[in-house]
Amino acid sequence: MLEGDLIAAVEEDASAGEQPLIFPGFVDLQVYEPAGLAGSGVTAYLQAAQVPVETTDPLCLGLHLEGPFLNPDAAGALSPGDFRPVDLQLLQAWLERGDVRLMTISPELPGAFDAIRHLAESGAVTGIGHTNANCATVRAAIDAGARFATHVWNAMASLKARATGPLPELLLDERVTLGLIADGRHLHPRVEDLTIRIAGPERIALTSDLVAAPVREDNRLAGGDQAGAALVAHMAVHGLAEAATMASLTPASLLGLTDRGRLAAGYRADLAVLDRQFKLLETVVAGRVG
Repeated sequence: MLEGDLIAAVEEDASAGEQPLIFPGFVDLQVYEPAGLAGSGVTAYLQAAQVPVETTDPLCLGLHLEGPFLNPDAAGALSPGDFRPVDLQLLQAWLERGDVRLMTISPELPGAFDAIRHLAESGAVTGIGHTNANCATVRAAIDAGARFATHVWNAMASLKARATGPLPELLLDERVTLGLIADGRHLHPRVEDLTIRIAGPERIALTSDLVAAPVREDNRLAGGDQAGAALVAHMAVHGLAEAATMASLTPASLLGLTDRGRLAAGYRADLAVLDRQFKLLETVVAGRVG
């Protein structure tokens, strides 16, 4: 039951059968191509960019700057030519805009820890990504205030038996939320399963990395083409409540949003209504059907 822009009450239907599935509206932390969100059930997202851009979409909560303070040796699908050394004055100018909510940094870069501390003091989240850092460097970055792993496993040094890359620390440190591109292409299903078993749904945020052209001419992945309901469908094997947590509550909590991410009285009435095949039937934003 809705009352204005809030959930007034939640009643369980004992005869669920073929009734639609109602999820909290999905929150996506990394969207390059917002037009691709149509029909996804995403009710809030961060606009991804390497430098600040202007946004007008009311569903956009702000910016996720994926760069430019990144390691060119771990560029992934990004262009290393756009990367630059850590610049605290430039960072401060960007933070003064008031719309930078998350920034991905390679912690092995000179000055990265100062940038991470500055982001934390400003209230923004630091993501660790595009990195070849070892465990000690990643641990120090987390101690400095980093709290997110940007598309964990992707564009990171590989996990090896005797090499301390970034992954062990990111997977095991309970302070870190893991961004997971759960589209069945970016990660092997067993790697997805391993990540969930280690971290649990409360530390995993399903992210789309949504781009206009997800596959480059050389067949390398440049990003994703699935978001919201499609990611939930892929992760439903882990349980509907677990998928809902990863798609809604965990990313909302990372951003400090205490008014959304749950189907509970007093929470914002952002809803994604799906059929039993996980196709979107209806999106509700602040109590209004979108």
